[in-house]
Amino acid sequence: MRALAATKTPPVRRSLQGLAWNDPIVATYRDAVGIMKQKPANDKFNWVQLANFHGNISTGFRYCPHGDWYFLPWHRAFTAMYERIVRSLTKNQDFAMPYWDWTASPTMPEVFLPEKTPDGKTNWLCVNEDGRKRTWPPTQPMPANIVGPAVLSTILNASPYEVFGTSRPAGQNSLDPSWITGGGGVQGTLEATPHNQVHNNIGGWMPTAASPRDPIFFMHHGNIDRIWALWNLKHQNSTDPLWTDMPFKENYLNPDGSFWSPKVSDLYVPEKLGYSYGFTQTAVVASSARTMTLERSLNAVLGAKAASNVEAGKVETAVVENNKSATPGAALALKIEVPQAALQGVVRSAPVGSGFDTMDFAAAREASARGSRALAILRNVAITDPSTTTIQIYLGDEPVPADASPSDRRYVGSFAMLDHGGGGHGAHGDHELPSFVLDLTDALQKVYGSAGTIPGTIGLQIVVGNETGNGKVGSATPQRVEVVLVSG
Repeated sequence: MRALAATKTPPVRRSLQGLAWNDPIVATYRDAVGIMKQKPANDKFNWVQLANFHGNISTGFRYCPHGDWYFLPWHRAFTAMYERIVRSLTKNQDFAMPYWDWTASPTMPEVFLPEKTPDGKTNWLCVNEDGRKRTWPPTQPMPANIVGPAVLSTILNASPYEVFGTSRPAGQNSLDPSWITGGGGVQGTLEATPHNQVHNNIGGWMPTAASPRDPIFFMHHGNIDRIWALWNLKHQNSTDPLWTDMPFKENYLNPDGSFWSPKVSDLYVPEKLGYSYGFTQTAVVASSARTMTLERSLNAVLGAKAASNVEAGKVETAVVENNKSATPGAALALKIEVPQAALQGVVRSAPVGSGFDTMDFAAAREASARGSRALAILRNVAITDPSTTTIQIYLGDEPVPADASPSDRRYVGSFAMLDHGGGGHGAHGDHELPSFVLDLTDALQKVYGSAGTIPGTIGLQIVVGNETGNGKVGSATPQRVEVVLVSG
């Protein structure tokens, strides 16, 4: 992909919120989708042909990574590819792909819903083809526990990159391209919660490997990409060559039909790819030695087959193996013995600000490193009926009542997985079962902050449910659960 000329300011991606059906941004995108959908089936720029770079229903994933640390850069380039193709097809070089800010506006964007535009023309942004229709109610907000401000705050405060943007595949030791789509990492909140659950909730094409066949895909991934850009205001990306030097060889097309094969390190800065979010990407001040030591320790824990096998310095781990399942109406209750002194450090640790109020991100990052926190890692989670199953985690030994909700002070967070079928992660094939990491810190402080004595065990309740009200609720079986205590 060829960057914009250095003298031209790149177009700014805007939120869909408030954009009318005939706004030039919406109209340009709608027209381009129509052009691509009407191209011959064997044309490079046919809508389905382009989506096949990601994957399709029959064979699952093609080039698209989920469940490892290539998730964010790969999708940044994929969305940028479509953005440049839209400009080329419509001759509108000022176009920038809009995004759906589901935190500020959690209902589905209205311009994507009707089959006809107000002037009676086909609305190419609507989905009703090949038996695929969106199933999420058009006026129902996405739940706050998957897209709300508290979730966004957790995401933006996550560090290092492998907690924020999903970790490396366990055991990765080369730049062989098979590592890109192999999964095997630990999904952080960004991928596991808003990314996966919005995909699943929308229905239609979105919970499948062919998800880019729904035009709303790029609104969703535009927002994921924007969150990465926001996170980069405060945090550094990984500097590991196994990440930075990985090429996505012939995974994308230029508008002239030639292949584009960027490395991860080519994809750090949106402006160099021809767009911006209206704020300047600047170099993040380097972390202190103390912060880098903690980050290396956390990366080692995330990337290991078993956390107990890692020499992690100020990172202590507790592990419990498991072969039981959370099923509808029956939570999976686990007790994990933890180092009491380290747990006390987490419970008594003062809350740390994000830095976005003062824009002093270096100070906020160092304050975070001096603090203590706790993470839960659920390894190799087998999930049945994954497209319609959400997993929620609660603290404590007492059974979670049937009417428990995220407003419960014991609530930790939720996650889901994408069932992409074929040879993909949902069908598993040669891939490992997915793993997930959640931050326990806030819930631990709410539950135990006023307690006189800090316990030596942590109880975790794993609950399965359904956000959509449609479809069967499955089961969830983690093979291993780890509690990771980080001492500042």
